[in-house]
Formats: sequence, C-alpha cells, structure tokens
Amino acid sequence: MQFKLIGPAKDFKFACQICGNCCKGKKKGYIFIYKPDLEKLFEHFKCTTEAKKYEFAKKHLEIISQKRAYKDNNTDVKKSYYYDTIVFKLVGDNEECCFLGENNMCKIYSVRPFQCSSYPVWRIILTIKKNWDENLKKCKGINITSGESYSQERILDILKKEFQLEKDFFLVMKAHNFKIKEVYPFLRDINKG
Repeated sequence: MQFKLIGPAKDFKFACQICGNCCKGKKKGYIFIYKPDLEKLFEHFKCTTEAKKYEFAKKHLEIISQKRAYKDNNTDVKKSYYYDTIVFKLVGDNEECCFLGENNMCKIYSVRPFQCSSYPVWRIILTIKKNWDENLKKCKGINITSGESYSQERILDILKKEFQLEKDFFLVMKAHNFKIKEVYPFLRDINKG
C-alpha cells in the first residue's frame, strides 16, 4: 500500500501534552475499535463470557455507520461500501471518550486502542493538508521540539498497520454480508448511535 504523505508530515516530532483534545468531540472523529483492541480490552476487564462482553459493550461501545472505498481484487477500481463499525461512546457536553478521566488522563492507557496509541499518525491526518493544519492547531504536541521523533519510515510502518486493521475488519464484515452482530454477537441489542 502506498501512502502519499503531505510535506510537513513526512518527518516530525510529537509529545502528548495531556490536553485531551484528541479524546473529545464527534466532529473531530470517533475512536474506532478493532478485533485486537477488543481482545486487549476484554482481557483487561475480565470479560470472559458473552454476558460480560455484552455488559462491556452496552456501557462503553456504540455502533456507527461509515463509508469506505476499497479496491476489489484484481482491479484498480475503488468501490464505496457502507457498513457499521464499533467506536467508544462519547459522553457529556464535550463529547468525551467514555474512558477519559480527570485531568485528561486515560483510564485505560495501558490497553488503549491502536487508534489512540498511534495518534497523530493517522492516514486521514498525514495525507490531507487541511487535516494536518487543523490538528496542528488543536494539538500542541505536534512538532514540539522536545518530542519523540517520527521518521518517514516509522510513520509508514504505523500507517501500514492502521490500513491492515481496517482491511481485516472490512474483509470480515464483507464475509458476513456487513452484519456486524454476526461478527460480534455480544452487540446483539445495541442500536446504532
């Protein structure tokens, strides 16, 4: 998979400033949850039965619809698909992640989803200048001189992992005719947000 990074996003530094801005607001986006994320969360919260997984999902997860474009096998033509996916619930007036605690500290930091741990290295940020500029304004940790270095090679490795998680989820959903409750039975009576 090739990624066309915008100029300033090819090599930068980042250090989280614990502002919580990346954990708030539907307009800024959702925290997508993939199978490896669920496995870590279920292990952490000792969700060993379908009933416990259901309780966790009812309290912390939401189903939303999304549109994604994918190339079908042996073709360069992208096709748009609409299907459901799982995200963390956003709560309160600030639409905060349900796991955002006091002083903007993550309550599940050690088992946070891939999307959280990889911020700001998201394809949607690093390949679209407008999104890069918006994130520079909202996140004071991007391009901070004392930050951790993100080389182009490191960025591309993270983006490949992001792409693979999305692709794996898409293929599983497609194999189940995009019926998310067949893929994840513990979502049985959880409605779309």
